[in-house]
Amino acid sequence: MKIQLDTSAKTIKVEGDVKFSELIETLEKILPNGEWKKFTLETSATINTWSNPIIIDRRIAYNPYKYGWYNAGNTKSTDHELKSGTFNIQC
Repeated sequence: MKIQLDTSAKTIKVEGDVKFSELIETLEKILPNGEWKKFTLETSATINTWSNPIIIDRRIAYNPYKYGWYNAGNTKSTDHELKSGTFNIQC
């Protein structure tokens, strides 16, 4: 599954067909705590700027803080904020 996550525009593009259950499962892992619900899903999307994707192996636990689209907050270790930018993710 190819996903382009734009944290500035709060959009998610998915290229190709994907089972809805797999998409929701993936979104819950890459954008935890319901953060994915704030994003708009762009349908019939073609990702034209696909380069240097972040590859997430299904056998390895998802960790959005490791893959670069989150910053750790300064107050508590559980506080995180989305970094601004566009991220290519391949699952």
